[in-house]
Amino acid sequence: MLHRSSDVRPSALAASNNDARIATSVATAVAPSSADTPTGRGLAGGSAAVQLVSSPEPLAAVQKLSGTTIALIMAPLCLSVMLSALDLTIVTPAIPAIAGSFESVAGYIWVGSAFVLANTASTPVWGSVADIWGRKPIMLIAVAVFLAGSLLCALAPHMDVLIAGRVIQGIGASGMGAMVNVIIYDTFLLRDRELYLAITSIVWAVGSGVGPVLGGVFTTRLEWV
Repeated sequence: MLHRSSDVRPSALAASNNDARIATSVATAVAPSSADTPTGRGLAGGSAAVQLVSSPEPLAAVQKLSGTTIALIMAPLCLSVMLSALDLTIVTPAIPAIAGSFESVAGYIWVGSAFVLANTASTPVWGSVADIWGRKPIMLIAVAVFLAGSLLCALAPHMDVLIAGRVIQGIGASGMGAMVNVIIYDTFLLRDRELYLAITSIVWAVGSGVGPVLGGVFTTRLEWV
């Protein structure tokens, strides 16, 4: 019996030592490191970054806009969308009268196509330019280009000048349409963007529906050239 007890005792001591080492390793892994311990400046190291990122209060304070501010932002954006939609569709009923007044067969094709082609081709350029010089100045430039094209169309003495004015109008309308979406994405939070994009879409639909009616009224009641 004594011999058996002496044989068992060293193995029991070895098992106890192994258990102690395992417990020490687990305690060391679970214990918080000095980088994560609270200090007078908050949680140091990576925990401080997590605390700052997870706190939504600074972001909400920056992005919070009053109703007046939202109205002042959306009103010119909706007007820009309305002008683009009207200028695209208002000419369609008047194309026969315009081509007949200038005695130009090409007017049937290019009065409408020049605007659409210029609008489509210049859309990617406005976004790249806005990333360089900012949203507001590029938006104002787009409006100025659109108004210059409209003035050129109003004063056009012949069909070639009218088509050139339509090209300039298309470039300006493209800039206004692109910048409206960019400004909405930059101004409003993700959960609010759908609402304001829907508002601009409704304005576009209204302008597209009213444009042909106004074009027909102007053709029959007023003079284009």
